[in-house]
Amino acid sequence: MSASSPLVTVHQVHKAFGDNQVLAGLSLNLAQHEVVCLIGPSGSGKSTLLRCIDMLEPINQGRITVDGVDITSPGCDENAVRRGIGMVFQGYNLFPHLSVVGNITLAPVRVRGDNRAQARERALELLARFDLADKADAFPDQLSGGQQQRVAIIRALAMDPKLLLLDEITSALDPELVGEVLNLLRDLANDGMTMLVATHEMSFAREVATRVCFLDGGVIVEEGHPTRVLDTPTAPRTRQFLDRVINPMGTSQQR
Repeated sequence: MSASSPLVTVHQVHKAFGDNQVLAGLSLNLAQHEVVCLIGPSGSGKSTLLRCIDMLEPINQGRITVDGVDITSPGCDENAVRRGIGMVFQGYNLFPHLSVVGNITLAPVRVRGDNRAQARERALELLARFDLADKADAFPDQLSGGQQQRVAIIRALAMDPKLLLLDEITSALDPELVGEVLNLLRDLANDGMTMLVATHEMSFAREVATRVCFLDGGVIVEEGHPTRVLDTPTAPRTRQFLDRVINPMGTSQQR
């Protein structure tokens, strides 16, 4: 892949579940080191898009390339593609019978074949960096929700991905725990990690994203710089959504 090529290209992708058309010809490019936040109502296609990029869902039509590889072509090596992608879900999906270090080192050892001692050393480095060094030998049920979600992100980072896909990762957290997860993402953005983030946290999108995309009906209705999209959206559907999200009591902002 050349330096000027997008890391991810989604071209005219369609995805349906039975009669439910979730993605309806969606197109999106994601450059290296970009942080793109996907916003929109429930059912707009945000999570499905992420799952298609991670090859968890086959598409019905269109094309997706990741790091120069057409992942929608027959015979594509799914495991090879996924080694370069970190996916973090709403649920933490930590293995309850493994310690924090055990969760983090599992994929590097079993999938990539890393030496167990080296994998543990890397896990401890990541935990120390994100203020979780004292939780290395704890088990998931001994952690707060925010700590579990941070461990899930660190587990993804342990595979040294080129791309992070994050699906509403704060939606299951109590409000007071959201900040610690978002702070971790801010650090990653500052380090140049490429991220595609489905989120309802508008303040995070405004502060961290390089671009915001508003999805509705399985397509991108509007996209652009966070300040422009969030403060002065041009599409009526975007304005309607943001009025409901930012002004839930129904008091309309002047734009």
